[in-house]
Amino acid sequence: MKIELISVIGLLLCLLVIGIEYILHFRLAEMQDEHTNRVENIRRRLAIHVEGVLFAPTESSRDAEIQALADEINGDFEVYELALQAIREHKGSAIGADPEALERLVEQINRRVDPVSIYAQMLESGDVYHKGYACRRLAELNAVEYKDKIRELTEDKTRDLAYNAAMALCHMGDTDAVARYLLSIQDDRLYSGRIINEFFSKFAGDRQALAGQLFEKCNKYMRCTIIKTLPNYKIEAFRPMYIEGATGNDVQMKIACVKALSAFGYAEDEQLLQMAATDKNWVIRSASVRGLSQMRTPTALATVKRLLGDREWWVRQTAAQAITKMDISPRDIEEILGGYDRFAADAMKNVLYKNIGGID
Repeated sequence: MKIELISVIGLLLCLLVIGIEYILHFRLAEMQDEHTNRVENIRRRLAIHVEGVLFAPTESSRDAEIQALADEINGDFEVYELALQAIREHKGSAIGADPEALERLVEQINRRVDPVSIYAQMLESGDVYHKGYACRRLAELNAVEYKDKIRELTEDKTRDLAYNAAMALCHMGDTDAVARYLLSIQDDRLYSGRIINEFFSKFAGDRQALAGQLFEKCNKYMRCTIIKTLPNYKIEAFRPMYIEGATGNDVQMKIACVKALSAFGYAEDEQLLQMAATDKNWVIRSASVRGLSQMRTPTALATVKRLLGDREWWVRQTAAQAITKMDISPRDIEEILGGYDRFAADAMKNVLYKNIGGID
C-alpha cells in the first residue's frame, strides 16, 4: 500500500514539474514575442525620424528633426541605440557615405539626447546585467566622471558585473583599478588566464605600467600568463626578466620567457634560443623556433632544419612552417624532401601542401 502511495505521489510530482516547465516555456516565448514586437514598432517609428534627420534640406530643418528624434528616444537606451544603428546602417544618404559627417551628426544627436545620463541612471537603478552594460557604454562615451562608481562595482560579488566594470576601466586606461581586479581573480586559473589576455589586448593605458604593478604582487601562474601575453607588444623593459627566466629551472617560466624572447627575434639572443632548441621539454623546443626563424644566420637555419626531424610532431610542424619564411634555397627544400629523414620530409610536405595547394 505504501509503495503504491509513494508511486502516485511521485507521478503527481513529475506531472507538476512538467506543468511548471510548460508554463515557464510558454511565458518565455510570450516575453520574446513581446520584445520582438516592441523592437519592430520602435524601428517603424524611428524610420520616419531617421529619414528626416538624414535628408533634411537645411541645417535648421535638420536641427528640428534631431529634436523630434530626441523626443522619440525620451531617455530609453534601447530606442537610442536602435536610432544610432538605423542612422549608421542607412543606405543612400550623403551623410551615411561620409564617416566624418556621420560622426558629427551623432555628436549633434548626443547633445540633445545626453546618453551619459541615460546610462548613469541605469548604473544606479538597473539590475546587475543592466549595470554591467551601463559600465561598458559609459566607458565608450568616455564618461570619466563615473569612474569612481565603476571602480566600486569591480568588487561586486556578481562575477559578470565585476568583469564588465573592470573591462570598462580597461577601456578607460585605469591602471590601478585594472591591476587590482586582475590580482583579485589570479587564483581562479580557469578564468584568469583568458581575462588577462583579453584585458591586455583592450587596455587603453600604459601596458608596461600595468604589467609592472601586477609583477610586484602576482603569483607565478599570473606572471607566466602575462609574460606569454606581452610579446605581442614587445616591451623592452622586461627583456632582462625574460632572459633570466629562459635560463632558469622553472619549466613554466622557461616556456613563457623563451616564447617572449622569440617574439623579439634579436640576434643577441640566438645562443640562448639555440640552447632552448635542445631542451628536453618539447614546448620549449617549439617556442625557440619562432625566434630562430627570424635570424638570417646559417646556424639558425641549421637548427630549424634539424628540428624538422624532432620526435615531437608539434615541433616538426612548427619548424616546417618557420623554415618556409627563412632564406632557404630550392636545393635545401629538395634535400629535405628527398632526404632519409621521413619526419622532416612529411612535415615539409604538409606545409607546402597548405601553402601552394598540393604536392605529390
